[in-house]
Amino acid sequence: MRMSKALAAVVAISVSLSAAAMGVDATVESTCSDAAASDKRVHLAMCLSQLGHHRDADAWGLAKAATLVGVDKADLAADDIKELEAGASTAGIKPALAECAKQYRGVGFAFASAHDVINNRAYDVGEKKLDEALSLTQKCNAAFAKIGVPLQQPLAQLTADTIQIAIIAKAITCLVNVNNNPALVAAAAAAAAAKAPQQSQYP
Repeated sequence: MRMSKALAAVVAISVSLSAAAMGVDATVESTCSDAAASDKRVHLAMCLSQLGHHRDADAWGLAKAATLVGVDKADLAADDIKELEAGASTAGIKPALAECAKQYRGVGFAFASAHDVINNRAYDVGEKKLDEALSLTQKCNAAFAKIGVPLQQPLAQLTADTIQIAIIAKAITCLVNVNNNPALVAAAAAAAAAKAPQQSQYP
């Protein structure tokens, strides 16, 4: 169902007020809003909260910043896994924890690699690295689902956050990629024009 113009205006105002309350720079606000519009999986509030302090960054800088948030989330998850593995009551889930530990090593590396290639403006490669980070993180969820046990906190929240930041980072990287590729810009403009309602040539 298409959002009415009035409702869309209310949503836009709400986002602006929320961003202002957090002290978010206008570039961060617009980039996160564009990312959320381009990929419905993007959680706008998380994008604003995680990237809002990067006041001087353009979209390219925000894409790189998001990958570093991903590295940090992966490191925190790895530390939490070690603590869970050391617990006396986790014998039944230790194989799943071992699988998560293995996957999160790859997650951190994928985010770090994404940062490096995005910094070199190899956006397509960066998008693939972020897909890899997302896939590896989801394998931790799958390891616990296989034994029918939910992830314990705070690992569950860290995993959800890592998945979300991979989605956010890729969405922003895609925006930068499109904006820096004349052919993609032209294709996007043509697609938007094709979707726009046609005005009659008659009064």
